[in-house]
Amino acid sequence: MSVVNSYQKWVILVLRLVAATWTTFIVLGWTMYAIEVAAGISVQHYPAHTVIGNMAYIVIGVLVLVFAKPIGKWFGRDLGDQA
Repeated sequence: MSVVNSYQKWVILVLRLVAATWTTFIVLGWTMYAIEVAAGISVQHYPAHTVIGNMAYIVIGVLVLVFAKPIGKWFGRDLGDQA
């Protein structure tokens, strides 16, 4: 088991914050859109490629959240305290 240095911890924290914000923003936007459509409000209809692209952004955000620790360890691998 490898030790995580303080730089890697910061990278992991930043990755998780950015991924959570990214994913939440997109999910809330599409949730609001779905509520407006369900309520019968006249809304702009988006083409399929826009919807599919945004779903991919959500998947990417969730994957970064799940794999933040290994990604953070990789990004901060050479930033540790040198003896």
